Amino acid sequence: MKLNSSQLEAFYAIAKTLHFTKAAEILNVTQSALSQRIAKLEEEVETTLFIRDRTSVRLTEAGQEVLRFCQVNEYSESDLLQKLKGSKEGFGGVVRIGGFSSVNRSLVIPALKKMMVKNPELSIQLFTKEIRDLEDLLKRSEADYIITNRKAASADVESIFLGFEENVLTRSKKHPDTQIYIDHDENDPITKGYFAHLKSDHHPKKMRYLDDVYGIIDGVKNGYGMAILPKHLLEAEKDLEVVSPKQILWVSVYLQFYRQPYYRKTHVQVVADLKSHFSEMLRHEK
Repeated sequence: MKLNSSQLEAFYAIAKTLHFTKAAEILNVTQSALSQRIAKLEEEVETTLFIRDRTSVRLTEAGQEVLRFCQVNEYSESDLLQKLKGSKEGFGGVVRIGGFSSVNRSLVIPALKKMMVKNPELSIQLFTKEIRDLEDLLKRSEADYIITNRKAASADVESIFLGFEENVLTRSKKHPDTQIYIDHDENDPITKGYFAHLKSDHHPKKMRYLDDVYGIIDGVKNGYGMAILPKHLLEAEKDLEVVSPKQILWVSVYLQFYRQPYYRKTHVQVVADLKSHFSEMLRHEK
């Protein structure tokens, strides 16, 4: 069986926009013609690729597989054209990375600095999410990579260990007398996980929530309370001090992406740069 190129083109346009009308406009075809192509493609592969309702369009698991296939084809075609033309322009396209707040700004951005400066045609989209939301970001193909705190459960996803974040209890030097704790939100496990890891009976009773790690750092500095924070973010924070430096909550950091039969040159460089910089900044042994 060979997939029809016009049907795949229609599928890819819808998958990227999640909107039939916009996809039809991009391809300059009628919405009816577009729907017919998708119907024929779904008939050919004998499965549903999109779930449609009155307000939204979303991919099924099979649709996500086809989307990744289309993306790989697009990447390989782009690399081939560059090679045949003898292009010396460097890397192009888009790199989409999802990560949690304590690694994106502090580690991901500096890790890719040289690559971005040398390749003006290369774009980056960096998404900061709670760890619990990252897996779905990759699964829905809204990101090419995620940086999270566990190995992937699926054999289709590659997991590369990048190191450990060392999380310690931190307070303001100017406002040390507080029993209030700051976290991301009510569902964030870091504060509870810290005391559970220490096998402590202490249960924080007063909590405040400041959304991301930099808001939390500012909250601690301004006396809002104490917080469990990664050590690699504290080196420049002269107004903060660590309570019990030997009591550490170790959090694993993994880079995840879908295994592919073909990896573009951009991918190879992104993975190498992330591994190198994270290795310098994080611990690899407890």
